[in-house]
Amino acid sequence: MSWGTPDTINRTAKILLDSGKVKDPDEARAFLESLILQIAVGADIDHDPAAQAALATVVNAGRRAYLGGVHVQLATDPTLATGWTAGLTASEMVTRYGGEIFEHLADDRPTLAIGRPREPVGKPVLYLTWRGWAGGVTQSAHDQLSGNGIVPAGIAAAALGISETFQQKLGAVVPGRRDIGISLWRPDLDWRTDDAIGPALQYLPAALWLLGLGHLGQAYAWTLGMLPYATPSDVQLGLVDFDHIAEGNTATQLLVDVQDRGHRKTRVVAAALQRLGLTTRIVERAYDQHFHPVAHGDPYRNEPTIALGGFDDVEPRRLLGEANFTRIIDAGLGAGHVEYLDMVLHTFPSPEDPTTAFREQPPSSRRLALPYEAEIARQAEASANENAARCGILDIAGITVGAAFVGTFASTLVVADILRVLHDGADFSVIAVDLRNPSAIRAVPNSAPGLFIAPASALAAEPPQ
Repeated sequence: MSWGTPDTINRTAKILLDSGKVKDPDEARAFLESLILQIAVGADIDHDPAAQAALATVVNAGRRAYLGGVHVQLATDPTLATGWTAGLTASEMVTRYGGEIFEHLADDRPTLAIGRPREPVGKPVLYLTWRGWAGGVTQSAHDQLSGNGIVPAGIAAAALGISETFQQKLGAVVPGRRDIGISLWRPDLDWRTDDAIGPALQYLPAALWLLGLGHLGQAYAWTLGMLPYATPSDVQLGLVDFDHIAEGNTATQLLVDVQDRGHRKTRVVAAALQRLGLTTRIVERAYDQHFHPVAHGDPYRNEPTIALGGFDDVEPRRLLGEANFTRIIDAGLGAGHVEYLDMVLHTFPSPEDPTTAFREQPPSSRRLALPYEAEIARQAEASANENAARCGILDIAGITVGAAFVGTFASTLVVADILRVLHDGADFSVIAVDLRNPSAIRAVPNSAPGLFIAPASALAAEPPQ
């Protein structure tokens, strides 16, 4: 049995270690490899962009937590047309993103139903659903919303479905036994009400910085890449990151896989976005106080002035106010084996600036979980050097846990913030969600939003009414 290194440890398997549910990384990985997620897909997916985005998201994010695989049953095999799925048949897309096609599903595994599949089997069976800007999961097909959802609503529903089943597999009692959802238009309202539907999409963001390309940054790219741009080459995404891909990153980051180890995150993410036809620019250094977008007066040389923050640490967040961004949307995820399901979104300008919104954090005094202490004792006994053993295990224990579906859900809130601004919707300075209880959303209206005009791009087609 080997504990590996901080670069190799699976960030989702580490949830089990930190909670004390398993005794070592091998047992944690074996547990995840015993998990299989099923998807039953109805015949109506070919005319539903939200359903196509949901299917791709469940496969891509789901297989990073369910290491036993994602098994997909298709009623038909249409050619898809949405973002990352465009030009692929449904079966080709499932295979590309790491799923497997099955003719029959098992009745004792969790199943997410997309569209209107006939009598799906599983334990539990949860139905992904959406209408306008609202997306969620229901326990009964009769309670599904009417459809015609925007793509981020489909992605949000997919992330919630994975979250509910995964939490249940880890022993939670309530997840998987409830109807839950969110309105990306009005997160402060019940997602099933008429006021939560929002308007038809007319505009899409045309110029953004993605600050950090880890768990959150790649989730932002995934959701943006699903949007129906008429002319993708007119969209400019700036990519800022200094890091290389490690094996452990593949558990949480949607655009990388094991074969990408050692490559720069900027290059891998840029290549993926460019395959969609989007325009990218790369900055390969850490974000700091010297970063300032530049406006040249020439629309072809202007840099984006809207930033989506996806940092792991508080320090770069505190520096966000020093750049001349016209709007900043920053999401932060919880770091512990319980808190990993938490997320908080901040937007600026707002009544607080980044230095007050993101306070310096004192060093953590949390004790090591029992599996770490047991391994330190084992290594110390074998080598008679407890200090060396403790240093090595502390490095591993300090790695942040995570699950891809959490960042995926957060990305829909972040992208929806820009979409709301483009459609004159409500502005919120803080949105906080805990996926243990997603209905208890905290959404704080922004009392000092400032004024700016966001560059927008056209839709590929008229939106459904």
